[in-house]
Amino acid sequence: MVASKCVTGLSSLPMELLLDIYHHMDVGSIYELSAINKFFHNLFTTRKAAILFPVLAREFSPFDELLQVYTATANDLPSTARSLYQPRRIVLRRFTGDAGIVLADGPSVVQTKPVYTQVNGRGRGVRGDVDLRGHGHIVLTEKDLGPIMELCLLARKWESLFPSMRWYYDPARCRTLRPHEGERFRRAFYRWWLFGIYFHGDMPRPRVGLPEPFADDFRSSLIRHYPTSQLLELMDLMETLKDIILHYICPRLNANEQLNLNKQPPLIDSVDRMQSMSDSWNDQSRWGRVIKTYFKLGPRDLMYYFDNICSYPRKRLIGEIRAKFATFTFDQESIQLTVRCVLDERQWLLSSPSLATNESGGIIDFDDERDLERSVFDKDGSPDGGLPNGKRFVTCLSQYSPRGDDGAHLEDYDRENAWERLHSSLQTLPVEPVMP
Repeated sequence: MVASKCVTGLSSLPMELLLDIYHHMDVGSIYELSAINKFFHNLFTTRKAAILFPVLAREFSPFDELLQVYTATANDLPSTARSLYQPRRIVLRRFTGDAGIVLADGPSVVQTKPVYTQVNGRGRGVRGDVDLRGHGHIVLTEKDLGPIMELCLLARKWESLFPSMRWYYDPARCRTLRPHEGERFRRAFYRWWLFGIYFHGDMPRPRVGLPEPFADDFRSSLIRHYPTSQLLELMDLMETLKDIILHYICPRLNANEQLNLNKQPPLIDSVDRMQSMSDSWNDQSRWGRVIKTYFKLGPRDLMYYFDNICSYPRKRLIGEIRAKFATFTFDQESIQLTVRCVLDERQWLLSSPSLATNESGGIIDFDDERDLERSVFDKDGSPDGGLPNGKRFVTCLSQYSPRGDDGAHLEDYDRENAWERLHSSLQTLPVEPVMP
């Protein structure tokens, strides 16, 4: 009698248990397990989407916001004057005929919302329907897994870089992010990324002018979805990004030559973080314009130039960016001003939330009673991207939008400053009388 062959080990477990084991592993361990033998290789190949998507949703949470970045297109931008942003509903279809797994919920408001427009601050205006843009139904398949994995790897690379840049001026405090701090970082990072895709790239701007409080602006509609506590986290991330641009990307010439011909205030490297968060949104000094222009670069480009800093002297960096982005100097970033406008709509200065300092706050824990404020300011986000209750839109006719500056003329400024100093020094020299 021939004994029956008995299969033991992981390969003998039911498929449901195997998938559950996969979902408790990280992405690297899953790929290592798939290389053990033919069974696990075939299992991973045939069920890649069912295995990886739940793991990615756990490791890169909030994963639904990363998917909004992946699926963002120019079709999401408004075609009419009055439009509100709504996130898309994203469904994963694993095989033909699959009903799909919902990876990102759609808008909380599915119908058009009546809005009153206030003209020049007087009168109620005319009632109209608001178009809720971006709330399409997106279906993902296993073919989308590769590009999404690339976005995840880029986000992980930024997450590992963030602590050293966050404590750039106080490296003794540098540490790894706690799990909830990592989620805060990723949330702010995805939102900055999404805003940049829509309003800092080659897509048409929703308005010529900059955002204004209570204005019917698609940029503000996107930011209104986020509560105040999360906007403060986003501001903390933006301050860190400005430090990266200032010290690693921005084409500086001489750190001691900081005054320009217009006698604008000098650039201070180690400016207080709270002061910068409060004031730098309106900074139009020469270095402020340069930083605001390079801030439009997306996370992929910024990371590339950061990694290859030694290969990009000033002239090569400017030449490559000009060739790659034809409209790079047409305007400056607008996310800082948009966040400030939304906070002003909520009258945030009256409640005085605690801003991030050089040591803590924002994405990082305060480790004191100030952390309790996060739950206080975590409920004022707008579910439909509209104004706070009782507020009405105003019509803004301003087309003010300052031009960008890629730093191409900084050398000319410094040369002229040196000539002015030489000229003034010659004028102060004593003149000896001429003997007859």
